[in-house]
Amino acid sequence: MIKCFDKMKNTLKSIKRLIDRSSKTLLTSHIRLDGDALGSELALYYALKDLGKDPAIINDSPIPRVYKFLVREVPVREVKTAEASPPEPALESASGGEGADAGGGAVLSSSGKDKGFDLVISVDTPVKDRLGKVARLFSDPTPVINIDHHPPQADGGNFGTVNWVDTGKCSTGEMVYDLLRSAGWKITPRIAEALYVAIVTDTNRFTNPNTTSKTLRAAAHLIDCGADPTEIGNHLYKANTYGQLQLAARATETMKFFGGKRIATIWLTREMMKEARTPSIDTQDFPDIPASVEGVSVGVLLRELGEPNKVKVSLRSRDGVDVNRVAQKFGGGGHKGAAGCELQGTIEEVQGVVVKEIEKALEEGP
Repeated sequence: MIKCFDKMKNTLKSIKRLIDRSSKTLLTSHIRLDGDALGSELALYYALKDLGKDPAIINDSPIPRVYKFLVREVPVREVKTAEASPPEPALESASGGEGADAGGGAVLSSSGKDKGFDLVISVDTPVKDRLGKVARLFSDPTPVINIDHHPPQADGGNFGTVNWVDTGKCSTGEMVYDLLRSAGWKITPRIAEALYVAIVTDTNRFTNPNTTSKTLRAAAHLIDCGADPTEIGNHLYKANTYGQLQLAARATETMKFFGGKRIATIWLTREMMKEARTPSIDTQDFPDIPASVEGVSVGVLLRELGEPNKVKVSLRSRDGVDVNRVAQKFGGGGHKGAAGCELQGTIEEVQGVVVKEIEKALEEGP
């Protein structure tokens, strides 16, 4: 325990040293942003600004509508390349067309690397490939700080100059909170709000098994620092569009049960999303629909992607079932209770192979 604590202290010192020496920092996270990714980025952005640095947030994906209240005047940018696959029709209609910047800032071309960054901080991303097109914006010898709480992956993990990976943490937001506290940097109301969003979303409102008393104490301190849980809750959980509710209802109608009703699946086609005028990025909570059914141990969302015959699989579990191991069988990953992967095939074909692996996991037990 003492050795682990000393190692963390040394890692935090190394991170602070790199930040102190930097002037222009690229902040980024994984494709298909969630609250933990964006909240962690924004907290670091504000902290670096307060230190007199020149940070920039650049991501591969647009910001989900539910989190746009966080960005306000922050110029969050989205990478766009000519080689990128065309946008999903529903996303185009919902965000104003191809290349529209969901964060209110410019869309950055990745045709040439930005030579100005002297530091890169990646948050909530287990492997470099998950950064998407942003990974093309930097290369050696630019130092990279990798802050993450996902279980390590065999291929492409620990890609930073400094890697701070703590799978015991409930969220990357909690790790950024620890970093700010360790460095003695002030937690302003804007930072508190961003970190509270990161923590509350990645713990599923403080209900996931990795929520600890330390997590709750951190959340309480963030409220003391200016985070407003009522306002944040209204933005996150009481702002569904009619289209989202329509789409959730249609997805629920597709529900099927397997493995003695311990596995429940739902699916979304591109046509369903287009008709509901709801982009796929606004369906991040849909895997909770099958997982919330009484008696179900694993919930599965199967969603058609833009490429022909390619399906995104999102897994949620309870009862100690490790869906991360299931996702890794198909080249994906995540956490024990929440993971995902992408497979070639129709929804029915992908459903069949994924359900078989889940059934094996259920037979093996936690």
